[in-house]
Amino acid sequence: MRSLENSWVKHPQSKILAGILLVLFLLAGGIVVLAAGLLALRTGVIASPLKLLNDLFALDNIHLWWYISRASGLMGYLLLWLSTLWGFAVSSKVFDSFIERMFTYDFHEYLSLLGLGFVGLHALVLTLDRVEPFSLTEVLFPFISGYRPFWTGIGIIAFYLSALVTVTFYIRSKISMKTFRAIHYLGIAAFAGALFHSLYAGTDSALTWVQGMYWGTFLSTVFFLVYWLGSLWLKKSRNGRQSRLERAKASR
Repeated sequence: MRSLENSWVKHPQSKILAGILLVLFLLAGGIVVLAAGLLALRTGVIASPLKLLNDLFALDNIHLWWYISRASGLMGYLLLWLSTLWGFAVSSKVFDSFIERMFTYDFHEYLSLLGLGFVGLHALVLTLDRVEPFSLTEVLFPFISGYRPFWTGIGIIAFYLSALVTVTFYIRSKISMKTFRAIHYLGIAAFAGALFHSLYAGTDSALTWVQGMYWGTFLSTVFFLVYWLGSLWLKKSRNGRQSRLERAKASR
């Protein structure tokens, strides 16, 4: 598979995307540094870095890790949903008429990585939470958690399936296209698992806006799934008709 460096050289849109992500990262880091400096000025003393971080982020707050876990879980779900939709769009060639195909492919890859990163953070923070703490084994192995074990286990399996699908981006040259596509189909099951996990194990599922978000992501995924299946059927039908015409010509 091509290296990321070669992709940036040959495909300027991918380079632009990487630049945007770098700028966003630097802005976030700058905001944290600025906030820490303002906090130090407000207190009038030069505190230790650990004390500044504690004052800035309330690290000793018993609910802090719970809030981070909820936020990272919701963000991870939204990114995995967007990655799933983008995958349908890439396969259906929806954007090919106005966006470079390699850019849409790379963006799909970045969305998958970001989604896994936020879901990984969600799982890691659960081991630090003091309200409903999880052990490392409960985070890594499905169906053994003391908190809603079935739906928590579904979420863990969904994460592993998403990770497997993402890995295929980097081993594409070592596997057949048929295998690559077959593994990618698991992304649909991964999204379904993430949706059910979020609905039945998520703390915020009772909120009206969260339920609206889940309905919106579900219905949009169904729409793109039907569109993708329809495009596959049309392509297969078109190829079959072309083959029959070629055989008819050859028999004359």
